[in-house]
Amino acid sequence: MAKVLDSFERWENQGLLNNKLRIVEELVAKNVTQEKIAKVIGISEKTLQKLKNKHVEFARAFSKGQLDLKDNLIGAIYKKAMGFEHEDIQTQMEDHNGKPKKKIVKTMKYYPPDLNAAKYLLIIKFGRSFNEKKDELDLMERRIDEKENEWTNEQNSYKEVNHEV
Repeated sequence: MAKVLDSFERWENQGLLNNKLRIVEELVAKNVTQEKIAKVIGISEKTLQKLKNKHVEFARAFSKGQLDLKDNLIGAIYKKAMGFEHEDIQTQMEDHNGKPKKKIVKTMKYYPPDLNAAKYLLIIKFGRSFNEKKDELDLMERRIDEKENEWTNEQNSYKEVNHEV
């Protein structure tokens, strides 16, 4: 009896696999839901999950898409943090001697650097030393460490008491 092929294996046999994997990567990079991804590639969401669990290449397409999404978001935050210019194009219809005439108006818009975006990137990329609440975070971390030491000491005392009995 012939083995029943899953969707991944059928796509591979039909030469469609690379295209399906590329579609998955692109949709994940655009933050599309798994439900919609499944619909686009023609399977159920449950089958999609099974394929992710069973086939490494399928799971890798999701991971690659997520990395692309992350890179795109960080790029957008970087652009906002540094400030940028953008050409805005508007099409207007004007009446010229009784005839409609299309007029294209181009303007350069300047977006100044965003301090909050810059702070966020500094914290994410270079750590706590750029966080404005660094001192508070250090203090909380010390308190947690001290509590763990107290708890460990209490456990050791308890064990010593039990061994003496």
